[in-house]
Amino acid sequence: MRALLAGLGSWGMQWYEKLTLRDDIFLAGAVDLNTRLWKTGNADCRFYADAREAMDALKPDFVLNATPPNVHRLINDLAFDRGIFQPIKYGIEHENKYRYYSPTQITTVKMIRVLTEIGVPLQVISELAEGRTPEMLMKLLSKQKGIIADELRFLHEAHSVISTFLELLTEGISAIETEIFVSELPEKKIIIGEKNDFCFSVDFYREYMRFCNTPREPRLNLSYPVGGYFESMDVFLNEPSQPTHFFSIDPKGHEKKAAGLYLIGYTRGYYGQTNDLPKRMAAFAKKNGLIFNGPVYNIYLFDEMSITDTEQYLLQVSASVKETRRVASRRPVRR
Repeated sequence: MRALLAGLGSWGMQWYEKLTLRDDIFLAGAVDLNTRLWKTGNADCRFYADAREAMDALKPDFVLNATPPNVHRLINDLAFDRGIFQPIKYGIEHENKYRYYSPTQITTVKMIRVLTEIGVPLQVISELAEGRTPEMLMKLLSKQKGIIADELRFLHEAHSVISTFLELLTEGISAIETEIFVSELPEKKIIIGEKNDFCFSVDFYREYMRFCNTPREPRLNLSYPVGGYFESMDVFLNEPSQPTHFFSIDPKGHEKKAAGLYLIGYTRGYYGQTNDLPKRMAAFAKKNGLIFNGPVYNIYLFDEMSITDTEQYLLQVSASVKETRRVASRRPVRR
């Protein structure tokens, strides 16, 4: 579909860039009195100072009017008089200057509006304007429905990723980093990878890349944050930089971080740096009558997504525990 852009001001330039990137639209020309705004580097687009000359020479399928208000109506009048939908008649000059369209033209406009709103390319719409059948429309709509379904899946996934990061950032911003406390946590779906093998190497990244590249169902979306899963507090205390498994906070996962009581603490540092947090958590548990009874989960609330200084990454550690007596340092249930 051939387009003519009228006006190369700030708004017009934005449309110029957008139109040149479209596969279904060919920007045949642009109009502006200011020749300094002409993009001479674009050999496919012809530039004019006169809108009438441009419309007559290029015969565009449509005109995108980005001109100032004082000439906007003039450009519209020129475009209407030369457009696809030419009026069947005009009002008497001294009576009015109305344009009169037939019912068939109006229904065609409706068809174009509906197909445009559901994302059908302009070139396809132009072909349908020349002739269409119910079978053609059914085939087109079925194809467009599939395209939109794919877009919805992408948007749903993007929304979920954003929500996950917002949850971690909210936790990190409100964290009192020196505090260790107990809290009831809700169940959370995750994806747990295969058991890591650090027998012949302490290479953290080798095992991490194996986790990322291992085929699985559901497919691993690496946009979600990845954490470390330790099968017990003893394992975490002995090798805090070597998780038993890696896990992804992907809500499509079949595994679960169980709901229950967790001992929680924070520390700063690059990946694998836990400083004295494991020992402080163990000391807190002993002092307050807590017994570690399950896995330990490490997840970074702040990482390269939010901080440039790697030494300021914020790690959250949550260890499953049970009480032998009521702990004073306790937070409300999180949802």
